[in-house]
Amino acid sequence: MRAAVDDDVIAVSPCRSIDLPPIAVKPPQWFTLDQAQSILDELPTAWKTMCLLGFYTGLGWGELSGLHCHRIDRRRSRLFVVEVNTKSGIKEYPKSSKSRREVPLPPHVLEALERHIHRLDRDALVFTTITKGRAGRRLDDGNWRRQTWWPAVDAACYFDSDGEQQPVPHYPPHSMRHTCASWLVQKGVSLYEVQHLLGHESFQTTQRYAHLQPDAHKAVLGAWQRLDSPLVIAA
Repeated sequence: MRAAVDDDVIAVSPCRSIDLPPIAVKPPQWFTLDQAQSILDELPTAWKTMCLLGFYTGLGWGELSGLHCHRIDRRRSRLFVVEVNTKSGIKEYPKSSKSRREVPLPPHVLEALERHIHRLDRDALVFTTITKGRAGRRLDDGNWRRQTWWPAVDAACYFDSDGEQQPVPHYPPHSMRHTCASWLVQKGVSLYEVQHLLGHESFQTTQRYAHLQPDAHKAVLGAWQRLDSPLVIAA
């Protein structure tokens, strides 16, 4: 309606005084380091590399499966997010979009990528279907989940703090993106940096991870400790 007013289609929006219902923000689903490792251990080599990249860059599945070899800058240990794999094919993000971004690569992730792409053409997709050891077709999200991701997640397990073996949470591939952000925030990386790494258009999207910051409740706990006479329960 606002766009219709801007385009002079209508004079006044009939929705101008209507408050939209609040959207409940779900806490992000993320894996611990042990859980992520157990998933990697269940994957074939090519998909190990893809998911390693997902955990350490925060690229969405469409960005991972839409990545081209020439977008990887080996000399600077960077990759450039430009294309995304969609149901209707590979598309470029608009040049004005924050989704277009430069992402740093840890050394061990770059090494895994180099091993994966050393026989691929410069303009080839990095990750495709595999047919007799050769690169194949553009990946399909539903097929990849069904044939690769869910079998690995279902087979993966880890040991909890009590030494008990536990199944890995049944989270979708998008949780690799949440996992990357969660790990970084827990290690003290600012929400501003995480926003730009993940290409979030709105800072509100990134604030979902604020509770994971090491000093998230430091001010509150400090205030309680400074109380002159704290409440006590008599023994």
